[in-house]
Amino acid sequence: MKNIMKTFVYVFMVAVAIQNVVAQEPSMRTFDHNTKAVQLEKGTIQVFDYGETKVHAYETKGFFNTHAFFVEKNGKGVLIETPPMKDNYKELVDYIVGLGYGNIDVMVSYHLIGKHFFDTDKLKFDHIYSNQESLDYMTNSGNESLSKLKEVSGEDLDETTIAPTDLLEAGAQEISGIPFIITPTGFGFDVEMPEIKAVHLHMVGHDNHTMIFNAEFIDTIIKELSAFQEKGYTTYSSHSAPETAGDVTIKIKYLQDMKATMATSKNGEEFIQKMDEAYPNFGWRNYLLSSATMLFPEK
Repeated sequence: MKNIMKTFVYVFMVAVAIQNVVAQEPSMRTFDHNTKAVQLEKGTIQVFDYGETKVHAYETKGFFNTHAFFVEKNGKGVLIETPPMKDNYKELVDYIVGLGYGNIDVMVSYHLIGKHFFDTDKLKFDHIYSNQESLDYMTNSGNESLSKLKEVSGEDLDETTIAPTDLLEAGAQEISGIPFIITPTGFGFDVEMPEIKAVHLHMVGHDNHTMIFNAEFIDTIIKELSAFQEKGYTTYSSHSAPETAGDVTIKIKYLQDMKATMATSKNGEEFIQKMDEAYPNFGWRNYLLSSATMLFPEK
């Protein structure tokens, strides 16, 4: 497993290093409940209003264009993920403080970098939650990626490691009075929010390629996404963007097609050609190239 993870990290970093901006298909990201957009100096906030609970999705608009999510209910709040780039720190902190918060909790999964996000006098952090799998990942394969991340993204990347104050166990629990279900994933954890039928995953991206390192991994992702659909979840947040159950259906079809294409391809070049023909406008194409390298290693 460690060797697989090292390979995964290596090809991921190669993909990031050579990633080009690619046109994407029109998004299906349309939500039924109340939403509004807030433009900050650099990033943007999309507010999902579920009534008692609100989710503020922060799109960083930086090199990685990742997302962080602030969930609030009854005057308490939890930030899920932190931005990796330092020039996003101030405006996100100022936005949360502007909502009336002086202290919050934080959950960080998969990428435990960005310790300097917490170096502020404006906002206090009662608990910084992660899990043992996230810590293990950062002390082996995840740590190997930091130098390459810094190289390709510039000096604004905060590669310092976050030290959690509390480790999460699997299962249902309340954090800041908000019900969550924590599910370990092998190198991080997913966060279910059953009250609002939402779940935070590592990545969905219905109009982007996904990095795959074997057929079993495809089956694992399909099973995971299908299980969340069966639970009735309607909103899926991740590093890519908030998405709907319809987006997940599109992603599952993509993964099924990828598995079938892998089975009928003689080599990586043929696999890439067939996937390009089937999904010509998908973003993150270098994830596809990296997948081909792992699925069809040179003999």
